Amino acid sequence: MPAVSPDHTILLRLGRAYHAATQAFEVATGVSAARWRLLYLIACHPGIGQRQLVRLVQVDPGSITRQLSHLETEALIERRSDADDARVLRLHLTRRGRQLVQRVMRIRSDFLSDMVAGVTADELATTLAVLDRVAQNMGDNSPLPQDPPQSSKR
Repeated sequence: MPAVSPDHTILLRLGRAYHAATQAFEVATGVSAARWRLLYLIACHPGIGQRQLVRLVQVDPGSITRQLSHLETEALIERRSDADDARVLRLHLTRRGRQLVQRVMRIRSDFLSDMVAGVTADELATTLAVLDRVAQNMGDNSPLPQDPPQSSKR
């Protein structure tokens, strides 16, 4: 443990950076951060169960259910009963949902480059390592998803 306590503004700085990034992302893509997170995770894990998605997102299950209902109403996702257990709902992107994810992924690439403009590769690697360590220290050891395949037809 470091001899010096962490800067008292670390949570404010993390919050400010997250808020600025999500607002800019929403402006650039036209998709809310909450909606994008769900679409992205469903794209990364086609057929993911709704309960598993709730665990990944770590948000109130009722909120997730409402968001999924909106995505379904907009024909971006579909819920299918599991072949082995009809009580389990599997989430899949529709064709329209896959097109939206592909469009946002193209914008996201440039957005991320702009977001870290002026940050060296070493600084970025250190920042990511520190953020991962902070998450681990707070009990979150869940792996981050890999980007979905570009030509996913699921």
